[in-house]
Amino acid sequence: MNKIVWKTFTQEKLDQQYDQSFLVPNVNAFMETNAQDSEQIRAELDCILNVSYGPTVMERLDIFPVAQKDSPVVIYHHGGAWNRSSKDQCSYMAPSLVAAGVNVLVLDFELAPTVSLDEIVRQNRAAIAWAWHGADEYGWDRNRIHSVGHSSGGHICGMMLVTDWEGVYGLPADVIKSAAPCSGMYELEPVRLSHRNSYLDLTEQAAMRNSSIRHIPERGIPITMAWGTGELDEFQRQNLEFSAAWAAAGHKVDSFVLDGLNHFEVGREIVNPDYPVLSNILKNIGL
Repeated sequence: MNKIVWKTFTQEKLDQQYDQSFLVPNVNAFMETNAQDSEQIRAELDCILNVSYGPTVMERLDIFPVAQKDSPVVIYHHGGAWNRSSKDQCSYMAPSLVAAGVNVLVLDFELAPTVSLDEIVRQNRAAIAWAWHGADEYGWDRNRIHSVGHSSGGHICGMMLVTDWEGVYGLPADVIKSAAPCSGMYELEPVRLSHRNSYLDLTEQAAMRNSSIRHIPERGIPITMAWGTGELDEFQRQNLEFSAAWAAAGHKVDSFVLDGLNHFEVGREIVNPDYPVLSNILKNIGL
């Protein structure tokens, strides 16, 4: 019997909706290209590699600095279904932003199933706090911190938006001035019901805690969202609904639906000067 487990989806169909290889069978080729391009970028751009931002081995980041002091800083949360990829595959985020005068921090963090999703989110929050405290040492403006993420990194970016920075971290409530959660997941109940829970091990409570759409704050920052028409239906729905919910709360959101692009192509094109996403991110940064 084909039991419905989420909306109109049977278990098989829901698992397909949270499996990028169902639509993009050459996932590994995209990841290899990202890794090769990133290695070349690290050889060409000024960078400070493997800087520790927390007590564990994987709490480290790469800094792509700009010469101008007191410039803004973008913190990039990488994707990879919370269980793969690393900062070493994501240096491609840096060149366009650096060229625009923005410092870029590309994060590593521990992955599932080694740690829980709660801990993954905590480590990413710790990196934001580290960037604020480290502004004087590295020369960026602590009042111009911005968050960008794609895929599961888009989920993490969404969680940065709903963090109690003041109460938990003793930071300004608006420590993040703008964000760009792209092609992410913001309601984790379908994720909990999918095959991904075999390594995430989410309870209903953990899924609720980590569903940013359920915790939209009264005060919200401007965000940029992007996803592709070539993405899985659930990913398109997740982004459309979060965009609508952010706007319904009275917050500013600019959404870009990129025609024909699949999930992995969106991850690259959000920093392509030929697409409107980057210019909107820079506008929100104040450039």
